[in-house]
Amino acid sequence: MSGDEVMSTALKPEQEKRSELDPFRYGWRYAWQAGPNGQWKRVRVPLTQADVLHPQEDDFIVQNPAHEEDCHYLKTVLAAHLANRPGVVIYRDQRIDWGVAGIEPHGPDLAILENVPENLPRQLGTLHVKECGARPLLVIEVTSPTTRDVDLDEKIAEYDLAGIPFYAIVDRRFRNEREELRLMAYRATELGYVRVRLDAQGWLALGPIDLWLGVEDHHLVCRDAQGQRLLE
Repeated sequence: MSGDEVMSTALKPEQEKRSELDPFRYGWRYAWQAGPNGQWKRVRVPLTQADVLHPQEDDFIVQNPAHEEDCHYLKTVLAAHLANRPGVVIYRDQRIDWGVAGIEPHGPDLAILENVPENLPRQLGTLHVKECGARPLLVIEVTSPTTRDVDLDEKIAEYDLAGIPFYAIVDRRFRNEREELRLMAYRATELGYVRVRLDAQGWLALGPIDLWLGVEDHHLVCRDAQGQRLLE
């Protein structure tokens, strides 16, 4: 990423100032702390950007309406598209331990895994991929202004090391005072992640699940291999 692009996609100055003044801009978790009188009490602790990258169970991570709209659309459409594939499960904001040494658990916006056992607890806090015999197919992250650089930097490197075969990014960014929506993706090779090219019409092929992702009228759109648009 060039320096010019970083500048053009940053928060607007007034937004950045408000964000820096808010210690809970990333979210929060509850923890026990000892008070002056020696009594323990449960307090709200602000999250850091590192906490967003590697969350704990029950963390509350702040999101925005555009992010929620994109994630809801993707979760709904993908669930319908994959409904007839036994053992394939779509997780949203699930803490996932990939079972790879040196890689801490992540909480992807959307993760699609196969060979997932049917008897996993419904209130599972952390999915341990290797322990349950599952296999990741695809991870999708939708960027947010305050944590965008994590999705475009650390997660690319860590998802590659974690063995995620396909990493797609829905990137909402500000450019020339306007918000725009672009698609990016990386696929695993023997030499590491390589960037996936969009087709001539700007559609992104989500290879592991035989689906295409595009942008129309500033909204996400999915279509199948036959070109049929998938509705919520």
